Amino acid sequence: MTTSVSAGFRWIDDGVGRFLQAESLESYAPHVFTTRQLQFRGASIDEDYRRLGERLHVPPDDIVRVKQVHGRTVFALSPETAFAEPPDADAIVSTDPARAIAVRVADCVPILIADRGRRVVAAVHAGWRGTCSGIATAAIELIGELGVPPSDLVAAIGPSIGPCHYQVGDRERTMFLGMTPDAAAWFAEDGPGHWKLDLWQANADQLENAGVPSSAVSVARMCTAENLSDWFSYRAEGSGTGRLVAAIRLGQ
Repeated sequence: MTTSVSAGFRWIDDGVGRFLQAESLESYAPHVFTTRQLQFRGASIDEDYRRLGERLHVPPDDIVRVKQVHGRTVFALSPETAFAEPPDADAIVSTDPARAIAVRVADCVPILIADRGRRVVAAVHAGWRGTCSGIATAAIELIGELGVPPSDLVAAIGPSIGPCHYQVGDRERTMFLGMTPDAAAWFAEDGPGHWKLDLWQANADQLENAGVPSSAVSVARMCTAENLSDWFSYRAEGSGTGRLVAAIRLGQ
């Protein structure tokens, strides 16, 4: 079964595989949100990255990844950047057109960002902890430090667990409210001590509050836990499931 796409997104199906793309990003940067056709773990991981690299026109070794730690650290990648091991970070901001950047998720929120001036791109991994820490805001702040105003950016929030399936407790809600009282709008009561959390809206609000125009933020609104024919879900399938990769490369 094929998941119906939200406005602003479309399926791409070619010899490399089946992917989701955001129409807002297409004009500025090659990018993909992968599906279950590639799983990015286990025996197939090298072949999966080879196919992803073929889609983005880079060797697999030039797909830059980070060790995701559910925090607020952003890794800056320039053409001069060299590193032996993936750094601890949950977002990558790149000014290097020769390499792609990628994050892996299985329910957490993947965010891809591009600059209309083709000066910078970013890939963000935002689980509940990263969202509560403001990882999307941190990525926009670093982009601003590079001289690119947030008003020049477009962003796409990809498939991830939706408020329909994502329940958290009082502890998580209290942590979010400690970050901002506006977080109350991201929760809906779901029984005593339980809340449905809307990570889509939380991250969209963070992007917009950081200066990205609301009209430039697209949200796929595809729940990974609800659409297992297309996506992997940690909550629905356990830790052994595959991973969705959100990847982007600076346009030229």
